[in-house]
Amino acid sequence: MKYKIIFSYDGSNFYGYAKQPGLKTLQGTIEEKISLILNEETSLSASGRTDKGVHALNQVATFVSNKKIENKSKFLYSLNKLLNQEIYIKSLTRVSENFDVRLDAKSKTYEYLIYFGHFDPLKRKYALNINDKNFNFSLFKLALERFIGKHSFMNFCSKEEDQFDFVRIVYDIKVTKKGSLYKIKLTGDGFMRYQVRKIIQTSIEVAKGKIDIDYIDEYLNKKERNIVPFTAEPYALYLVKVTY
Repeated sequence: MKYKIIFSYDGSNFYGYAKQPGLKTLQGTIEEKISLILNEETSLSASGRTDKGVHALNQVATFVSNKKIENKSKFLYSLNKLLNQEIYIKSLTRVSENFDVRLDAKSKTYEYLIYFGHFDPLKRKYALNINDKNFNFSLFKLALERFIGKHSFMNFCSKEEDQFDFVRIVYDIKVTKKGSLYKIKLTGDGFMRYQVRKIIQTSIEVAKGKIDIDYIDEYLNKKERNIVPFTAEPYALYLVKVTY
């Protein structure tokens, strides 16, 4: 039987999602606790991996069990008790054996948080601080808009090979402001490793006047691999939603 879980997590104290020998990871931690409750070896498959320090509001994963989970509420209670509040499992549903948590995803939404002004130690693990009076916010938004649409993001990711030639569609990028905190929301058909962080940091470099805005078009249209050197910090990035 295949089960789907939706969960949130604070990625600050984990070495990313994917299981690594000897390191505390999200996948390894959840697998261990589910295996303990079900008394059988459990393997977790997720909609995608997040890097060290990245957070999630609604990550999605599946696992297969030989046992039918009769009392879902009790299972969730026990699991969340073991996860010690760093990870919270929001829901558990049984899905078709044919459901593929990664390939069946239609879109993903990420958010990146930036706050301006003096450094705040209470935000240091959750939002990027920029204290630059010359930061051009209008130019920042224009730079982000250049990434909307269907492009080859070959030079805006760290992936070595890709069956789709690094082509992805960014459906929308929105920027909202609340006080000194800015929220950048990006929705696309899928994002490769470092893609969101490179989009954000490259746009920041444009807003700071370090590079010209046309730099973005140049690297989106390059035929050869020449990865941009700009990558935003991971701790301000959140996986918000996976749509099926």
